[in-house]
Amino acid sequence: MLSLLAFIFVLGLLVVCHEFGHFLFARIFKVRVFSFAIGYGPKLWSKTSSQTEYSIRLFPLGGFVKMAGMGDNVIEGHHRQEVSDAERFDKKPLWQRSMIVVAGPLMNICLSIVLVFIVFTATGVPTGNLEIQQVMEGGPAERAGIRAGDVVFALNGITFDSVEDVAGAISASPGEEIVLSIRRNSETIFIPVTPEWNEEENRALIQVVFGMESRRTNPFLTLGRSVTSVFGWFALSVAGLFSTITGQIPLQLTGPIGIAQMAGQAAQVGFLNLLMFASLISIFLALFNLLPIPILDGGHLVLFAYEKIKKKPLDPDKVGIIYLIGVVFLILLAVFVTYQDFTRILVGQ
Repeated sequence: MLSLLAFIFVLGLLVVCHEFGHFLFARIFKVRVFSFAIGYGPKLWSKTSSQTEYSIRLFPLGGFVKMAGMGDNVIEGHHRQEVSDAERFDKKPLWQRSMIVVAGPLMNICLSIVLVFIVFTATGVPTGNLEIQQVMEGGPAERAGIRAGDVVFALNGITFDSVEDVAGAISASPGEEIVLSIRRNSETIFIPVTPEWNEEENRALIQVVFGMESRRTNPFLTLGRSVTSVFGWFALSVAGLFSTITGQIPLQLTGPIGIAQMAGQAAQVGFLNLLMFASLISIFLALFNLLPIPILDGGHLVLFAYEKIKKKPLDPDKVGIIYLIGVVFLILLAVFVTYQDFTRILVGQ
């Protein structure tokens, strides 16, 4: 039950936020919105206001905003209501249509930032400290006599107060002997060590792991760290996707069942942990929707790029075929990830 409730909370929050991005910018650019739906299939609840039907549907695995002039498809349904060109999506300038489409993923990124900000405000911002937690076996630090528990406070006589500064100084000294000033118990010692270049990290290392602690900072610094963290995670997600496409790492996807299981595990640790989990899933949702797959936001952007290059939109019949291909692909993808989820559960992962 906890996993189900956590899943509904996370997915509902992410979908509402994503679709609200499309809805908001459609309203800003005066596009008629027929439907704002959470979920697909038969309606469980609906209400019409200001010519827009708001509904919650049976299958809570996404949502959609149906706009005038955006085309019909089997997922969002069909509308034959006559609307003036001034309110049609397809009659708006290309940049406005692009903004409406991109607004969904951007809203997910903004949601992720807000969730991380809430967590960091409550628990403090994770910050590295200069106490060495682990010394890697056979590395330069171990050979030099550095131990776990040592606290670095200076490098070549220059005092540092952050892990980032120390790591940067070490990275800038491949093959050059440096002298670390270390507090060990109640005494100060000086240990020379030579950083070695690491091909995987693409920088010089002495092979140690520094500690982490949470520090409360003022709201502006907390917000800045939230923004950099979210964009850092987004960049890592893009890099992971690229590595998967190029075959460097195996394809591993998680579907609704897997997400529900992980959401339940996160909720057991605490609500703040569930919020952090939701922020990560929101990033993945933004990236997924930006993929150039028909019917997803990225697919729309590809069609807009074609229109920009060719100076005219693609033939509507061809667009319909492309959307059908997209729907079939998403159905097959849903079957595949569900199979993977069941497989992981059966083997106890």
